[in-house]
Amino acid sequence: MNKVFNRIIKYFDSVMFFLFLFIMVLILFIYNLTKINHKIKSFNDYSITINSIKILDNEFESLINNKATFINYDGVVEKINLKYELLQKLNNKEFYGDYDLELKNLVYDLNYKWKEKHQYLERFKSNNSAIIGSFNYIIELIKNMKLTQNIDIKDGVLLDNSLSLLFKLFVNIDFDKQVLEENVENLKQLSLKYDKSDFHFLFKKYNSTINELLNLNNIKSQLLEIDVKNKLELIESKLHQEYDKSIDKQLNIAILLFLISVVFLIISILNYIKSVRIKKELKAFKYAVENSDNSIVMTDINRNIIYVNESFEKVTGYRREDVLGKNPHILKSGRLPSDFYKNMNDILDKGEKWSGEFVNVNKFGDIYYETASITPIFNDDELTGYLAIKLNVTDYVKQQEKVEFIAHHDNLTLLPNRRSLEKKVNEYIHECLEKEKKFALYFIDLDGFKNVNDTLGHDIGDLLLKEVAKIFKDTLRNEDFVFRIGGDEFAIIIKYSNEEIDLEIIANKIIENINKPIFIKNHEINVGCSIGISLFPKDAQDLKNLLKYSDMAMYKAKQNGKNRVEFYDK
Repeated sequence: MNKVFNRIIKYFDSVMFFLFLFIMVLILFIYNLTKINHKIKSFNDYSITINSIKILDNEFESLINNKATFINYDGVVEKINLKYELLQKLNNKEFYGDYDLELKNLVYDLNYKWKEKHQYLERFKSNNSAIIGSFNYIIELIKNMKLTQNIDIKDGVLLDNSLSLLFKLFVNIDFDKQVLEENVENLKQLSLKYDKSDFHFLFKKYNSTINELLNLNNIKSQLLEIDVKNKLELIESKLHQEYDKSIDKQLNIAILLFLISVVFLIISILNYIKSVRIKKELKAFKYAVENSDNSIVMTDINRNIIYVNESFEKVTGYRREDVLGKNPHILKSGRLPSDFYKNMNDILDKGEKWSGEFVNVNKFGDIYYETASITPIFNDDELTGYLAIKLNVTDYVKQQEKVEFIAHHDNLTLLPNRRSLEKKVNEYIHECLEKEKKFALYFIDLDGFKNVNDTLGHDIGDLLLKEVAKIFKDTLRNEDFVFRIGGDEFAIIIKYSNEEIDLEIIANKIIENINKPIFIKNHEINVGCSIGISLFPKDAQDLKNLLKYSDMAMYKAKQNGKNRVEFYDK
């Protein structure tokens, strides 16, 4: 996973990435605007549909309220079919997909009421058509009876009044029910008086027409009681409500997407400006490397030189073409022991950074001193080479700086000495008092070192001290400090700000690593160490007592059997 991640990081272009995000958000923004436009069109379409249904419903009610012989039933059928088409449009799934599902129930109720109203409308049409036919038939029958029958003038007037009363009832003009009953009774008497089939048929037809008219009025009342308008208003209100809510939501999304796109665009521009600046910096860095006073050397994984800068040429006397493909060992002066290079190579082989000093020889045989930092170069977690940055410190070493270095470092192990320890402890005391931090002072004495000197000689003892110093440095963190304060005595400072760090575990780790066999010139050497620890500010707040207490604790560890750790305890 780390390799994949590193490859992604390697080829990651922030400018293109944020530009891609900007384009994607912009597409979403345009898509959202399209959805808003679609919702507006749908809302207008549905609003027009509902208004059309309202208009048709009003026309049907007008038709019912104004009965007349000139009703265009073909037109009514067309309008009924049109209303079904409009209702079917509201039944479309897109209608519920765009808005609240509650509309489905409202539209369902509207359909139910319309079907019920349609049934009454069909009955109204049928009854109205039959009444109009009966009414025309009665008119023709009375007209024919007057022409063919010998009817009294008074009876003729009675027939005309009956026809007038029937017309009033048909067109909903107010009439007296008692007069209607009297008129029916008069027609009955006429049918008995003349005893003619026309009079008998007229009476029956007149009476049945009155019943049909009364039934028609009943149908009209029931039809008008079906409240379709209320359902349409509820649907329209709900549609407006859901439309406003939906549009507000889409507009908020559109604003958000617009703002995000602006942010991504700004980031893309800033990254582009940054990339331009980085390119300029890289050019400047390349120029700085080429013209640096430090010698810069790059090698491949086999330690063969693949690049040197101009400063290298000046310091060593070699031209670039002379050293490309060669090993930096061509600069060895022979003044450093082989263990020095072995130690360096061991560290580099582990993929770790190495720092130290070289005593090299140039092309003309002159000795010069360099401080160097060699860093492994990794590409996708794979070691591909090394970068060495070296500073010519010949004058520096020979003059004041070298004296200062020797004054503060042990010339054998190159560890800071007792003077450096005192300086560092005082710095830490001041710093920790200000920042309320803590540190521990380890006082370490090697167990069995005197025996090594007595049996193997001081040369081996010196090499052992150097190996021990390396073990200390390898065991500790980069921020911890180790000092050689004399003979086989060492000191370590560990700073911490909480109780999570286990000082005893660290001490036991040091003891464990020192206890491992150390091989020097075919000799297997086994030594141990006793460690005493004092804590700042718990045990003391000054250098003198911290050293005293850690020294006391160290001697307590020796008294208790050596090769162990003891904390100072009052």
